Amino acid sequence: MYRLFILAKCDLGYAEEVGEKVSELEDVSEVYSVTGEYDLLIKVNFDDLQSISDFVQDRLHRVPHLKETQTMMSFRVYGEDIGDFVN
Repeated sequence: MYRLFILAKCDLGYAEEVGEKVSELEDVSEVYSVTGEYDLLIKVNFDDLQSISDFVQDRLHRVPHLKETQTMMSFRVYGEDIGDFVN
């Protein structure tokens, strides 16, 4: 399995709308609103490399008001249980 983390910038005032739309896309497991240079952190899981390309180019980049993305692939997980995550 391939796990990706995608940082996304949105048009001003549209982060919540973009986050909701992205969360409805197939293969998206989690979407977080974050502080800093980017507006959203998107967690996505795939079984093969072609699915990654299809997702980013054909689905994610078509979401209105999504301006820019930076995609990072995870090589290893050191621990997934972070306890009670506070929203």
